[in-house]
Amino acid sequence: MRLARQLCLVAALAVAGCGSAGGSAATPRVGVHPGDTAPALAGTSLEGHRQSLAALQGSVVVLVFWASWCAPCQAEQPAVNALARQEVARGVHFLGVSVDVNRGAAQAYVARYAVPYDNLIDAQQTVVVDFEVAGPPTTFVVDRTGQVAAELVGELSPDNLRAHIASALSSH
Repeated sequence: MRLARQLCLVAALAVAGCGSAGGSAATPRVGVHPGDTAPALAGTSLEGHRQSLAALQGSVVVLVFWASWCAPCQAEQPAVNALARQEVARGVHFLGVSVDVNRGAAQAYVARYAVPYDNLIDAQQTVVVDFEVAGPPTTFVVDRTGQVAAELVGELSPDNLRAHIASALSSH
């Protein structure tokens, strides 16, 4: 994963430098940022359900990237669970993406924290690379049109996430 990310960064830097005659090349944008279309995401969840961002288009989706070994993920999980339970009434979908390589560890985490939403496992790290996730926890809010409305890196504040969800619900 680290090698793939480094190669992406090197390629972006090389492309950014091409064609700039004056010597002041712009800083390249690497990864998914607010305003970008969210990359495709599909799979069968740990809970056994087919999930995809395409199927959820028209709804606000909160993507939570986590790992069983991640202390900040463990610390934020109870608040994320509570928020997921509250926001379902407004049609907001939460979808977890475990970056664990070990499926059993991811399943144990979901059970231990009674996670109330479906979770995909990204053992091959393809989704992490597509979204350019620096590490867990990272949370994306995707609006009804499939665009990233917010990217929250690190342990999140429930109030901050709630505000980004409200903003995504009121746009478009």
